[in-house]
Amino acid sequence: MGNTLVKYDLGSPEEVLQRVLASMGIIRSVDEIERAFLTAEKEAKELNLLSLFGKIKCEEFWTRWDSLVLKHLKITGNEELAKDVQSKWFDHVDCTLFPEVKEVLLKLKQKELKLGLISAAYEEEIAHILGKSNLDKKRFDITVGVDTIKKAKPHPDVFKYALRKLKVKPEETLFIGDNIRADYEGAEKVGIRAFLIKRKEVEGKKEIGLRTITNLKEIFRHIE
Repeated sequence: MGNTLVKYDLGSPEEVLQRVLASMGIIRSVDEIERAFLTAEKEAKELNLLSLFGKIKCEEFWTRWDSLVLKHLKITGNEELAKDVQSKWFDHVDCTLFPEVKEVLLKLKQKELKLGLISAAYEEEIAHILGKSNLDKKRFDITVGVDTIKKAKPHPDVFKYALRKLKVKPEETLFIGDNIRADYEGAEKVGIRAFLIKRKEVEGKKEIGLRTITNLKEIFRHIE
């Protein structure tokens, strides 16, 4: 979803949190928040919190995560405040579709192809993001979030679940994503033909031996 269909116009999670906190009258720099994120991630690993991503409810996971970040920002009363942060998060996220997305999805549907979306986000986050991007969830025959089967890409069961729900074989399927390990390698390991979308070329960096596209429209020549 992110960087394949949807682009995030207002920056990183750290910048979003900065805006959320500012709306509550709490001012912190992005540098301070970035440091708090790094420290919180280390503690989350020690507490085994990261392993619960997708296995516990969305609100519970992010409230616990935000509590750690707020603690390392030295903000008191962080548990209750974390709930407020979670409830306000999507008020401060701005996302839009890449220009070709709706046209490409329409043409794929006109070809009577089945469409699925697999994301590393929770199902309710997928709904929020698609809604803010003005993309109807009904355009997809299935959507698979990190909590759908309590597993995340690149776990093969995620891709196998999507194939079963769509009633298609791996060799009949194309998968497009922007992450080599989670998307490209994850799909390839279960026999799905994968494409890495690279919307911005990184100077001097080439993905040797990988199938790459820079725009979703390029997929049609591979289908036809």
